Formats: sequence, structure tokens, C-alpha cells
Amino acid sequence: MTQPLPIDAVLPELLEAVSTHDTLILNAEPGAGKTTKVPLALLAHPAFSKKSILMLEPRRLAAKSAALRMAELLGEPVGKTVGYRMRFESKPSQDTRITVVTEGVLLRMMQSDPSLESTGM
Repeated sequence: MTQPLPIDAVLPELLEAVSTHDTLILNAEPGAGKTTKVPLALLAHPAFSKKSILMLEPRRLAAKSAALRMAELLGEPVGKTVGYRMRFESKPSQDTRITVVTEGVLLRMMQSDPSLESTGM
């Protein structure tokens, strides 16, 4: 079982706001759970039931670490529900719903599919 994080207290409010607003700004101190808890909470939101979530992490180590931690929280191997894509290394699958990407990968994805049709966030 994981320790509660400060972000846990605002997740219900955040999920409600996602339903009514196109743009949100989430500000919390480092270690609050923004990177690991928020994307996992969004998986259950109806707006993303058939869409994937792309998460930008500018550094390779941060991207891989975030994906590994989220997969661990789900009790799954990385590459199942949560995967990552970076230059020279990739761990997605057909079941992946959250993909943590670096800037270069995101840019290439947007060049290939400017509307990112299958992406909800």
C-alpha cells in the first residue's frame, strides 16, 4: 500500500474540473504526486475511456522513472497500462493507455498525426 500524497486531497476536484474546463493549471510542491497520481486518476475519467494520455517529461531518466513508478502503483509491468517512448528505447503495447514521452518523440508524433486523434490528453 502506498502512502497518501498531498495531491490525493484535490484529485476529486481536479477530475470534476476536467469535465467542465478545457484548460487547467495544477500547481503543487515537488513530491506531491502530480506526475504519478494525476495521470492514473485520469484513466478512470469518462472523457478518456477510449482515448490515451500522453505525458511529456523532457528528460529521458524522468520519463522512464515516471512510467516505472506508475506501473508499479498499478501492480503491472511497464508497457502494459503505462509505457514510455524515447529515442532508442520504447515500452508500449496495445494495452498502453498512458505513454510518457520525451520532447523529440512528441514532436515526431505531432508531425505524423497533427491532430493526435487517439489522444485524449
